[in-house]
Amino acid sequence: MVFDKLYAHQAFTKGHLLYERLQNSIPGHLKGNVKDVLDDLMREGLVLLYGKTKHGDAYQLNIKKLAEIESFIL
Repeated sequence: MVFDKLYAHQAFTKGHLLYERLQNSIPGHLKGNVKDVLDDLMREGLVLLYGKTKHGDAYQLNIKKLAEIESFIL
């Protein structure tokens, strides 16, 4: 679900998504796992921390691993 949301917003070149928006797009019973999932994906190099903005942490997909990410989505 995290991949789908980031991919749909094209958060892999110039785009990014805030943690809050990612968390709000996930069903209520899974919201507590979003941070853990993002941490795991960052460890694998599939998701990058775009940076800290005044609104919170922002994330984007790793463009170098886009083919691997698309295999999960499609």
